[in-house]
This record gives sequence, structure tokens and C-alpha cells, in this order.
Amino acid sequence: VQDQDPLRGQEPHPRLVPHGLKEASQDPATLEAWWRACPEAGVGLLAPEGVLVLDFDDPTAWGGLRQEHPALEAAPRQRTPKGGVHLFLRLPEGVKLSASVRVLEGVDLRGMGRAYVVAAPTRLKDGRTYAWEAPLVGPEELPPVPRDLLLKLLPPPPPPREVWTPVEGASPKRLRALLEAYCHRVAATPPGQRHLTLIRYAVAAGGLLPHGLDPREAGRPLWPAALGPGSPNPEPRPAAGWGLGVGPSAPSLFTIFRAHETGKN
Repeated sequence: VQDQDPLRGQEPHPRLVPHGLKEASQDPATLEAWWRACPEAGVGLLAPEGVLVLDFDDPTAWGGLRQEHPALEAAPRQRTPKGGVHLFLRLPEGVKLSASVRVLEGVDLRGMGRAYVVAAPTRLKDGRTYAWEAPLVGPEELPPVPRDLLLKLLPPPPPPREVWTPVEGASPKRLRALLEAYCHRVAATPPGQRHLTLIRYAVAAGGLLPHGLDPREAGRPLWPAALGPGSPNPEPRPAAGWGLGVGPSAPSLFTIFRAHETGKN
């Protein structure tokens, strides 16, 4: 289900996979050949694009997050030799996150076809091992990332003042102007960052629906904005649809931005 790489230490084995993650494989013959050639090699799991792995370096971070989101207890997870946790979850269709940004203290984002984790039965030189506490299953069987947690993992883009102005009591004209501002921000974002920006502003546009914005108006202009020159995402509708769906019950972009600006959670 997950692509694998042989490891030397915690890095891809330079002799067996000189091109690192690009050579990760699910092919049984390839895997057997690797471990025949180097039985002591560790295992690296590269989860596919739709699978998020939460890598808890700090055991207390895992303890706090599972108290906040009890549904995480049902997710496949493994314990690392230093007491950390790797937790495997399913992302909504079309939703992608950045593996290079640490949003939660003590938690790194892995998987998603871009960042591997070391996995059982890898053994360290001192004899400590990685071990599954809840067995891994196929991507389609993984529990989804809890909605509130996923919103936290989306770093808020820096919006212009008209975007984070409160919308309570706004006129239809004002709501349409805000939507246009959201679309402008999506279109103006560099291609490599545009997907995350689309999701955040789709959530923001969904947040305008309870205030009177026509649902048919909300999604239509977001899609062409996301399909600007150099866009890496050929089909933005699933991601935008998810954002519009959760937006009405999510905190407003004004609230999120002000909390981010003042350092509050």
C-alpha cells in the first residue's frame, strides 16, 4: 500500500536507492532484492499523496492532540524508539498540505508522496526498534483528518485588510467584493503556494454563505483564479468544494488572521 525505500541509518541507502525517494517502490521483487542485498537496512515508508502522516517528536504533543481529537485513537500509528509517534490519516479529496511548514508545536507533516517516515521493523544500533501500536491499513481505510485539526494545519495566508474585515451585517455588494478580493489573492499567489491559498480562501468564501452570499456565486470565480499560469493543480474543484463545505461552520478568516497576528491559538 505504501511505497518503501531501504534506509541506512535514517536516510535512503545510497547504494541501493541512489536517487532516494524517486526510487521508492511497492514491487515485491524489488523489495526482496533490496533486503537480500542488505538485510540490515531499515524501512522507509513513503505514504501516497492523499495520506498525511503526523510525526510527533514530542510524546506530550501526541498526548495533548489525542485528548483534543479523540477520533485520532482509531488511526494506525507506530511508536518510535525515542517515544514519538507516527500517525496515519486520510486527507479529503483534492486537499494538500505543505510538508515543509511546522504549524503545530512538536509535530511535523510527512507522507503525501513527499516526505517518508522510518518504519518497523527498523532497528537502531542500540537495539531499540520502531513498533506498530495500531496496524497500518490501506489509504481508503484510514480515518479522515478531523476537520478542526485540518483547519489548524492550513497556514493562514497574509490577507489584505479588506479580506479580514468582519462581515457581520455586510450587504450583498460587500459580500461580493470580499469574494472578489479572495479570488484576487488566489490568482496573485505564486504557483507553488496557490493550492494552500485556494483552500484557505475557499473556507473563507464558505464563511460568507451564512451572511447571505449566494452559494452559486461562491465557487464559480475561485476555480479560474486557481487555474492561473503555472498552476500545479489541474483540477481545483475538489479542494475548493471542501473549503466551501466547511467554511460555514469554521472560524471566520478575520478571527483566524487576528489570532495569528496576536499569537493566540
